[in-house]
Amino acid sequence: MTQVPELDLTVADTKCGSDSPSVRIMRFWVEVGGEKDIIIKALKGVQVDQVDMWAIAMEDKGVKILEKKDEGNIVLYKVRLP
Repeated sequence: MTQVPELDLTVADTKCGSDSPSVRIMRFWVEVGGEKDIIIKALKGVQVDQVDMWAIAMEDKGVKILEKKDEGNIVLYKVRLP
């Protein structure tokens, strides 16, 4: 069984604009490639809002949120990258 790549946004430097959730997701997508599912771990609040907005903005490119699981103060996303 192959391991699903995971991006943990909870360890991001929130003071740096170049480390925003959407920028980190795009960099991760380039690193791992497409045609696969990934896990994104985000803190409730701004990070979750930004992941949701990114996914909506990227829907026309084929990005799909397959699962969104509430784990207390963290939300786990399973996302399909085209």
